[in-house]
Amino acid sequence: MHTPRHALPVLAAALLVLAGLAGAAEPTPQDRHAAQCVAALEASADDLVRQVKAGTESARKPLLDRLTQGAAFVGNTYLHGDANEDQARALIDQAEIAQRTLPPAELAARQAACGAEATRLLAKANALERAVVKRVARKRMDKLLGS
Repeated sequence: MHTPRHALPVLAAALLVLAGLAGAAEPTPQDRHAAQCVAALEASADDLVRQVKAGTESARKPLLDRLTQGAAFVGNTYLHGDANEDQARALIDQAEIAQRTLPPAELAARQAACGAEATRLLAKANALERAVVKRVARKRMDKLLGS
């Protein structure tokens, strides 16, 4: 499944820039996993964006939920200081390319697993962390929908 360039996770860049992380440490397995999940969740978010833009208002909440899940991975990576912006973008680009070869059922399974994992990450986050993740997701949705 092809993910449009505009759908790259801008929120990842924003959070990592705010962190002021520099340096080019090797990506950890956690970084790679987070990138795979962000890419998988972005792919389903792209479909939901198209639905909302086509007038399907019932897709708005699932879109916000998907964006929140993606932001949970970004926030978790940021909190652990395991990545920088350039590295995050490169990892997500690689993950998007790799997932294009996945059969639809395997991509759907990854999206479901990553969504469930993001829900657990959010449940473990404190109130401030959850508020930041939700705000980032809302801003991202506004940008994607041109609001």
